[in-house]
Amino acid sequence: MHIQSVRIRNFRSIQDISVSLLGPGNAPEGASLANVNVLLGVNGAGKSSVLRAIALSVLAPVLERGAGFFADGLVRTVRAGTDATAVACRAPLVATLDAAVCIDAQDGALGGDSASVALTMQAKVEQVGDSEVLQWIPPDDPQLAREIRDIQDTRQTSAFFLVGYGATRRVEHDHDADPAQRFKTRAPRYERVAGLFEDHHSMVPLSAWWPAYAMQNPGRGKQVINLMNRLLPESCRMHAAGGSRVDAEAPGFSMHGVHVPFRALSDGYRAYIGWIGDMLYHLCMGAPSGRKLVDNRGVVMIDEIDLHLHPDWQRSLLPTLSHALPNIQFIVTTHSPLVVGSLQPQNLLVLDEGGDDGAQCRRLPEQVHGRSAEQVLLSPYFGLASTRAPGVADRLEQLRRASEAGDLRAAADYLHLLSSGAL
Repeated sequence: MHIQSVRIRNFRSIQDISVSLLGPGNAPEGASLANVNVLLGVNGAGKSSVLRAIALSVLAPVLERGAGFFADGLVRTVRAGTDATAVACRAPLVATLDAAVCIDAQDGALGGDSASVALTMQAKVEQVGDSEVLQWIPPDDPQLAREIRDIQDTRQTSAFFLVGYGATRRVEHDHDADPAQRFKTRAPRYERVAGLFEDHHSMVPLSAWWPAYAMQNPGRGKQVINLMNRLLPESCRMHAAGGSRVDAEAPGFSMHGVHVPFRALSDGYRAYIGWIGDMLYHLCMGAPSGRKLVDNRGVVMIDEIDLHLHPDWQRSLLPTLSHALPNIQFIVTTHSPLVVGSLQPQNLLVLDEGGDDGAQCRRLPEQVHGRSAEQVLLSPYFGLASTRAPGVADRLEQLRRASEAGDLRAAADYLHLLSSGAL
């Protein structure tokens, strides 16, 4: 499965936008990272809302029936009246979400034997009194509706594979982690995306599932190690605690050749390995029998993908993910110019606040691949007028105007400030 496009109306900060996405099989010819989509925009523009809207539209057949999900704060709030008398109200009290989805054989009988099949998944969130209610809008064909619900209701979790991580992602403590216990409060499909909706949601640590899994399925256990090492910088390697032998002990890591336990890694490494390990857990639990992990299809969404990562790592992050998991569609948000500088225009989507009309989404033609961080920040993708501290930027502008008016001292001060950065 991958998402072709999504239309979002009256959802959080978004009034009405349509977002077209790249995915395996529908990327333009010559696209180097055909499975990568990056959402850009200022805080509040609606980047996280797009991720949530995708999750709700695709998984609505399960989430509308509880599954541990509770709708709250999703219907767009608008202001009514003048500035002096403005009051918050909800209008028109219904948010609608439409996702055009390509499904294949991994998604059950609906996907056929090989070729992808187009499917529209629709949902709405309605304000009912003081509460909000998510509802799936089934297709007109009753048989198709039953098949979709049956597939999503079963524990055939390889179908409609969708995983999402919010910006507050954290790894659960080893002694608290019990993957099976999670499914008593959340349906498996909601558990995969709960981090997009719940700030306190934690991820499943490698040590809670990989040792037993690797003992039962040594081949897949080694695939996890190989994939993890493809996704990590070369200075950090994952290995079985007993060396090359897969055993029941927690996995270990090495930094520059020195073996260290997971808890001894830096915060940045633990944060990154945390969500990668959780993603691999869901891949393993949902992988069809006989299929390699790298052949799995689906969608992975990450909010603020650059969190905790050194700039050098940010430059290679998305190309690494794209090449290691070519059949996974990645939809992510970022504020990092180094992440953006590793991409082509077709990978980038800019969300504008849009004023009273709500957020708007657009693609830009400007090429930023290979540009410096400052050049990217000054480009239309970020729209900064200057990367200097506000006081310095303002002073430079004052001196520039004065020097253009013939003030020689201002011209000298301008050059001094430009070179030194000192006021």
